[in-house]
Amino acid sequence: MRLKLPSAKFIRIFSFCAISTLSIGLSSPLKAQQYTDQRTSCDTITIGGPASWQPVSYIASDGRQTGLGIDILREYAERHGINVRVDIELPWARTLDLLLQGKIDVTAGAYFNDERQLLYRYSDPFFTDDIMVFQHVDRRFGYAEIDDLRGYRGARPHGGSLGNKIDTYSEQQLDIVYSPINDHIFDLLLAGHVDYVLLARYDGVATLQKLGAQNTIIAVEPPVDHNSVRLMFSRNSPCIEHVEQINLLINELTQNGTIKERTQYHLEQTLFNRETGS
Repeated sequence: MRLKLPSAKFIRIFSFCAISTLSIGLSSPLKAQQYTDQRTSCDTITIGGPASWQPVSYIASDGRQTGLGIDILREYAERHGINVRVDIELPWARTLDLLLQGKIDVTAGAYFNDERQLLYRYSDPFFTDDIMVFQHVDRRFGYAEIDDLRGYRGARPHGGSLGNKIDTYSEQQLDIVYSPINDHIFDLLLAGHVDYVLLARYDGVATLQKLGAQNTIIAVEPPVDHNSVRLMFSRNSPCIEHVEQINLLINELTQNGTIKERTQYHLEQTLFNRETGS
């Protein structure tokens, strides 16, 4: 292995940090207008994804686009002589549209759901995320399971999935508003517009640290659900032919401990070291 350790209206709609020596090809952000040409061979893997999903896919304080999912793809690309382009700065809805067209080859991470499975192809899982209920310390209410959220107003990010269980239940049973900007979702809770926020554990904790609100808003145990995180490939990309080999790499990196080491590395950047966090 080469890897080293080291509003105000609400819209209600349902809709590895990579070490520089691993970077090959073009890895600077792409502009939307560059997504134009259809390709017939996978000489470059174009990676999209969320910009603040710790530890999976995020922008570090020095501007690097990094994360566990990106690390895996960079390692695979280096082994197979494939160039890499990374752009996790586009809006998520735009990323999914480009992925559907095959103009982006893969997202650095996504939860599985049945609807997406019809449109995209998933890799094997490489990380497991807890989906948490975040509450304001001065406005706590009893919570032990998802049914306890009924009767309260919640918020979740717009355009993303929280997995089959939460997606279905929240659509049918919960009073939910969808925040169009993920980094601002906790503003709704701070202002008292909602009673809770549904978000991945580490993503939420890192965002709260960035806001300086980690003592005001807390994640309430237990998790609502546990979601496996996978790479999500376009079915219109020539790089889809590499999925099975990438699955073998994910298994190798899991078995030799690299996934665990890289996960810890990225969590240290985003959660425990506030000076170098995203």
